[in-house]
Amino acid sequence: MITDNLHYNTGKDSKCNWVMDSLAKGWKGNEHHFWGFINDNEKQIKELTQHSKDWYFWDMPYYGRWNGLKQAVNPDQDFYWRASRNNVHYKKTKDYPSDRFNAWKVEPKPYASGSKILVCPSSETMTRWATGMDVKMWVQMITMALQKHTDRYIEIRYKPRAGGTSGPAAALVPFDEQAQDTHCIVTSVSLCAVEAQLLGIPTICHPSSFAADVSSTRLDEIENPKRIDAQQWFNNLAYSQFTHKEIESGLAHEILNA
Repeated sequence: MITDNLHYNTGKDSKCNWVMDSLAKGWKGNEHHFWGFINDNEKQIKELTQHSKDWYFWDMPYYGRWNGLKQAVNPDQDFYWRASRNNVHYKKTKDYPSDRFNAWKVEPKPYASGSKILVCPSSETMTRWATGMDVKMWVQMITMALQKHTDRYIEIRYKPRAGGTSGPAAALVPFDEQAQDTHCIVTSVSLCAVEAQLLGIPTICHPSSFAADVSSTRLDEIENPKRIDAQQWFNNLAYSQFTHKEIESGLAHEILNA
């Protein structure tokens, strides 16, 4: 492993650096590895892509994420980081068995009915990456477009942020609570699409989203969004995220390069 290709969060003790340290122990290739869109990662990723150089993107997982409070109580509890090759999110390459998904110990609920629409924009960086718009512009565009195709109540849930962190741990209202009585979740590339599908709520997402395989991608389908068996998709997602032990043992490299 060429450690110069591990893009650390310089001068900080961060989740990024935890992952890079594990990669230094267990990754067998010399590809570039990035964690999120910190520092100048976005610029470097674009340059590598232009020159057809391979890179990996690591970030918060689709399920089983690190939680400081839970890990403080149970430091041996497994948590994951997602990884994708030459993409910022999972993109299907093959179908995997269910063993890694079964380890999540969660049972997806069947699709149900609801009345409202919950619009969940991604972060500013991910929204710009996928759509070319900032969050405010994307929300306005989506809301206006939806109003052409439905009379349902439209509610907005921005990515929770508080105390220097973001995501579920920063939420004043848990996602599953706000998502009650929801007909459909509309997002660009937010991880909430996984939570929605686990709760049995259909999703509409950007065509480049990791959830496009199980979602509608057109807003004019809002009254009849895609409802399909998502089990294989869950299985595949589980094979795109790894614990520190799995990265350090070489298992992550083995699976991602099989």
